[in-house]
Amino acid sequence: MKVTTNHPSSSYGQPVILDDSGRVIDYAPGIKVIRKKLGLTARELGEKLGVAERTVNGWEGGRMPDARCLNMLGKLLKK
Repeated sequence: MKVTTNHPSSSYGQPVILDDSGRVIDYAPGIKVIRKKLGLTARELGEKLGVAERTVNGWEGGRMPDARCLNMLGKLLKK
């Protein structure tokens, strides 16, 4: 799983989430999978990204995350 802007589906620098086989997945399920893979609650992930738990829940419910937070998610995955 990774977050990248180096993919044909990434437009105007907006990061995309790729599953383990390299396929683009939607943000809502992707963020949820990443959060669980990192072993974090929505609150804990929000703290690491500098947003509220409610914001993380909104992303997992279908709201569009901003590029800054997606890039930070990618960095968390690399650790």
